[in-house]
Amino acid sequence: MRRSFFLLLMLLVLVLNQTAHACVGKILNIGIPNSANEQLLAEMIATLVTERTGTTVKIIVYKDERELYKAVKKGDVGILIENTDHAMKMVAKPRESNAKTAYETAKSEYRKNLNLVWLDPLVSANGAAGSIYYAPVLSLDTLSNLPALPKLINKLSGILKEDAYAKLLKSVKSDDKPRKVARDFLKSKKLI
Repeated sequence: MRRSFFLLLMLLVLVLNQTAHACVGKILNIGIPNSANEQLLAEMIATLVTERTGTTVKIIVYKDERELYKAVKKGDVGILIENTDHAMKMVAKPRESNAKTAYETAKSEYRKNLNLVWLDPLVSANGAAGSIYYAPVLSLDTLSNLPALPKLINKLSGILKEDAYAKLLKSVKSDDKPRKVARDFLKSKKLI
């Protein structure tokens, strides 16, 4: 009886040890074009995810959107930061002046045609044709491997007001490190 209890205990320790290692060591790649907007938002997501889950997050900068979407299709990127203006072009829809309508169209079309899931918008910014939304977009593979990720990332939604975002972006453009700007902002909002 004692021996079988000991064996059961050892088996339990081995199983729990393997489960613990399964969470640690996950790597999540965020792909962005070379833009201060996307870099700042990617740093916020990367910092939040790393601090709250222990998942290693890498930000990969691509020279253009074509290269980025090629990496997404190959499975090299789990998250990208997209804006509604560019998304409408990607799904061959006319530019939409209403940001909410553009967001809903992009969300629906990306899911249906690209197997990508839009999360809540992070910020609304002025674009060439009016207001545009920036939002994280996840691959279905990322969503299935990290099902709690949307809830965590959506905590960023609504905390970035346009004027505060403009100040943060100005700091990044004036040579402040995006990681530091993102970390300081998240700390000020008590998210990390």
